[in-house]
Amino acid sequence: MEYHRRWSLSSAWLLFLGVFVFRQTWAVHHRHMGQLTGVGTAHSLLELSGISFLDDVEVLSYNKAHKQIVFKIPWISKALGVKYLTELHDLLVKQEQDLRWTIEIVARNDTNHNRNHTAQLLAECEIDNDILVKSHIHLIWDGEECFRIDEEDGHWENVNPEFKQYQHILGSPLWTTLRKQYMKIYCVDGIRKIIGHSSIRDNVVPEVAVSQHVSPEGSIILSCIASGFYPRSILMHWERNGKLGIWGNESSSGTLPNMDSTFYLKVTLELPPEDSGAGYTCVVEHSELKSPAIYSVPRKPTMNKSWILALGITLAVILLLSCAGAFIIWKKKTGSTGQLERAFPSTPPAPSSLP
Repeated sequence: MEYHRRWSLSSAWLLFLGVFVFRQTWAVHHRHMGQLTGVGTAHSLLELSGISFLDDVEVLSYNKAHKQIVFKIPWISKALGVKYLTELHDLLVKQEQDLRWTIEIVARNDTNHNRNHTAQLLAECEIDNDILVKSHIHLIWDGEECFRIDEEDGHWENVNPEFKQYQHILGSPLWTTLRKQYMKIYCVDGIRKIIGHSSIRDNVVPEVAVSQHVSPEGSIILSCIASGFYPRSILMHWERNGKLGIWGNESSSGTLPNMDSTFYLKVTLELPPEDSGAGYTCVVEHSELKSPAIYSVPRKPTMNKSWILALGITLAVILLLSCAGAFIIWKKKTGSTGQLERAFPSTPPAPSSLP
């Protein structure tokens, strides 16, 4: 019973993950993340809140004050069904007491029993073709990670030695069974109920721009940027004369979210100075493209914008100094001429009249 009470919060959160919505796309790959946060002291629970993201789009939230699940996308509740949501809601309400008890137990070591503490559970799950391919859980206390687990490895890693005394609870048969059960039911099976029901937003084809410039060291930098696309899944790679290969140092920004819930990705390829960059193409694959799109690299490299700006500033300074120098020289000349004319006037002075 002690094990169950202390860590029943985790089972509630795994159930909470079940409200994430997935849809079938090219590659059918989605990532959802969630965070459950409790704030309290050794005597009371002050705040409990949860927030969930699907492909970096917020889909729902929960707060202790209103005791309601708030859906950012209305049709999610219809897709999940009344029975499922009732079970989820009742469990979240129940976990308020369990979370309060958990914070009280862990906060006992604090000499100041009125100090506020924050307990967090972060979960990340990736699914490809309805198959769980990645699942991480992180337990955090007052902003510092204490434990984490990779479902593939199945072993809890103690990050903060101060909390090692609780590791045997996480690795107990009860918690292990609950963790696996909830991750399967609510992160995979539960999501299958609503696959294909709808989409979080309209699909958008990526806008792609390819460029090249010369770095300060003389190497050729090829850049391929895909922006404003949805869904998240996208593949981008470089080819030379239609063939895959390794010709330089390739790097990627990773797929990043935009403010409008679309995504952005940049891949670059650094080539040695002797490589002109000719024949390279950026190949983009996305569900909204009927076939892989091929974008050629411009033939002539362009100077880096920072160098263009620096060159412009340098030329402006040179021009300003030249003008200032010419003005000083002119002033000196005109000043000398004026003094000579006063000392040796070209027209003799008129003779004074005799008395």
